[in-house]
Amino acid sequence: MRSCAYCDANAIYRDRESGAYLCPFHSRLEVIGPRGGAPRPPLTIRPATPADRTRIAELADYFWGEVEIECFGRSYQVDALPAYVACDGDEIVGVASYAREGDAVNLVTLNVLPRWQGRGAARGLIAAVTEVARAEGAKRIIATTTNDDLPALGLYQRLGFTIMGVLVGRLLEHHGGAEPGFAGIPVRDEIQMELRL
Repeated sequence: MRSCAYCDANAIYRDRESGAYLCPFHSRLEVIGPRGGAPRPPLTIRPATPADRTRIAELADYFWGEVEIECFGRSYQVDALPAYVACDGDEIVGVASYAREGDAVNLVTLNVLPRWQGRGAARGLIAAVTEVARAEGAKRIIATTTNDDLPALGLYQRLGFTIMGVLVGRLLEHHGGAEPGFAGIPVRDEIQMELRL
């Protein structure tokens, strides 16, 4: 886990060109084409075990500053949920935690540490949760993100998720005011998405 190259905040993203680790405030969105370079080996995706709970809690705290996550009007203790983890060797570098809610599987968290972004971990984690959802007979996967998280919005939509609702001001209520987000966009709204199975 690293600090931003420009301040002491936790790095959430990595600049693919310079390699600099960035917090949401110091990130910027650019339109770019694919970059060359040798492909890196994919990460391993596996079900989380009870021994992984401490690391899952560390990742939740790193990305969200808390282990209890609120979405779709419910509160979830992330380290107590079923999850899949992305591993580079023995190191857990990403996690997707989920909960069954009626006809849906709620993707409560999806995070990959910046150094390992761009290696297919998020896609692999979503694919693993999708497989579980189908096996359990769920009709859809639901997920939330924030109005500022343009990379997440892009990823979810590329994978077939659609926006089903926006809770305007929800994050302002939760955090007690505006917080800086990706590319300096204030974090305000909860964007609810779904993937029909």
